[in-house]
Amino acid sequence: MRDVPGWVRKLGPLLGGLLIALVVTTALSVSHRSTGYVRDEGIYFQASRSYAAWVDRLVRQPGKALRRELRDRHFAPNHEHPALMKTLGGLSARWVGSAPAQEDRPARTGLMPEGAAMRLPAQLAAGIGCALLFLAGFRRAGVLAGMLAAGCFILLPRVWFNAGLHAFDVPVATAILAVVLAYRRAQSSALWGVLVGVLLGIAIAVKHNALFVGPLLATHHGLQLLLDRARSGRVAPRSSWIPLPLVSMMVLAPLVAWLCWPWMWADTLPRLQEYFDFHRQHSWYNMEFLGRNYNQPPMPIGYPLVMTLATVPAVLLVTGAVGLLVQGRDDVFARADGHANASFWTPRPASLPPRDALLYGLFAAFPIALISLPSTPIFGGTKHWITAYPFLALLCAEAWCRLWRLANLPHARRRWMQPALVVALLAPGAVAIRDAPTLGLSQYAPLAGGPRGAARLGLNRGFWGHAISGVLPEGPSRIHLHDLHELARRQYAREGRWPQNLEPAPLRRAEAALLFHELHMTTHEVDAWNRFGTTAPQVVLELDDVPLTSLYAAPQ
Repeated sequence: MRDVPGWVRKLGPLLGGLLIALVVTTALSVSHRSTGYVRDEGIYFQASRSYAAWVDRLVRQPGKALRRELRDRHFAPNHEHPALMKTLGGLSARWVGSAPAQEDRPARTGLMPEGAAMRLPAQLAAGIGCALLFLAGFRRAGVLAGMLAAGCFILLPRVWFNAGLHAFDVPVATAILAVVLAYRRAQSSALWGVLVGVLLGIAIAVKHNALFVGPLLATHHGLQLLLDRARSGRVAPRSSWIPLPLVSMMVLAPLVAWLCWPWMWADTLPRLQEYFDFHRQHSWYNMEFLGRNYNQPPMPIGYPLVMTLATVPAVLLVTGAVGLLVQGRDDVFARADGHANASFWTPRPASLPPRDALLYGLFAAFPIALISLPSTPIFGGTKHWITAYPFLALLCAEAWCRLWRLANLPHARRRWMQPALVVALLAPGAVAIRDAPTLGLSQYAPLAGGPRGAARLGLNRGFWGHAISGVLPEGPSRIHLHDLHELARRQYAREGRWPQNLEPAPLRRAEAALLFHELHMTTHEVDAWNRFGTTAPQVVLELDDVPLTSLYAAPQ
């Protein structure tokens, strides 16, 4: 290593992160070609085409595109969510996706189906998130720690499934991770102190989860000051109490978020109020938990904790807890004698302890605690605290670092034991993804007994109506879609993936019917039995013998 040029040592981690981002993005793009479209995607596809059409017009006719009437018409679809990821998805579809002929333009042949192209920006965001985790782990303890951090995140079956969709949950997890890592750099760099506000604005433009980031980082900064004073007896300079990173997030983040969302350019305050009201009064989903169906708040307080235990391999939870405990102990007892160099521009110089466990633990625990509140609406299951998992991954990397420091093994033995342990830690998630790459919402961890154990426990088997691979019939001309969203069906049809002789119809006129197995859908199954005179489905899509989707039709 002594003969390796310095620029190679500096670029090596960046190239490694770039390679990981490329591999993850490619793997998601390829594997999710066979993943059905979830109900929310159908809505996002429609909005994405509208948003991208406005960008196209902005390039060709900027004066006309900037008129409020035209701009609002393009951004009205799905305006209750920020526009950034949908705009990127629509542009990706225009650049690399295929699309059928339209009235104003001929058919377009691209590198991939239109829906796959719309999913590509979210998949790239997942790849970037893995690259950031690799770089953070590498800075802490080398290549294997970086690979462990990236793998702990992306090899969670629920993360893998959601990472491939044209949705916002994994992109906002990546964006929040980027903000937190930038905040760490901003403690001793004025440039990063400015950039952290820009990154937070981009995160807010991805999804509303990022609105909590500023208060959480302010809380962390305040706790650091309290711990510093408790350990040293010295009070930090007043200029470092509300430093540049916090000011940047208060000033730049709202401006950047506003610029990324053209719907907000007019009537900003009323539309902002509408945005907050929509999420505060969000429509409720049905969710099965321990054999009971919930369709309105409050959910049991233990729901997110139990579901985390049921969907995240226990070995990662234990490893992350060890990382939090060992680093947290050091954070609490670390002395802080370097306040003389603290200032508004650099509030935490290198002479002060970083207290990373406090930071990562705060961001790992908060999303789960938020969903636990009785007043929180019932959202779509585990995807709503995916933002916790990058920080669990960083805590796992911290535990990894401490383990080898305490073990003090000979170099020859460590050379093979370290990669072996990485494989052992990542194997449960990797095996689950291999077994069910397109059915991640139905996959459960060994602690819950896998999909079979979760079914016995009465946990949700799936939702969103995406699990239709191999179930659609060729013969009947009318089919009841059940929970498959009509806009998702239209996307299949746009791409030539929907049988031409299949038309949606109400159950009373249908010749076949889809049934997605959820507890609150039991009456729908009974209706299908009565309609077709049989209780035996023609086709069943299952995971480990657990039925997920059934096709009913009259016996031949």
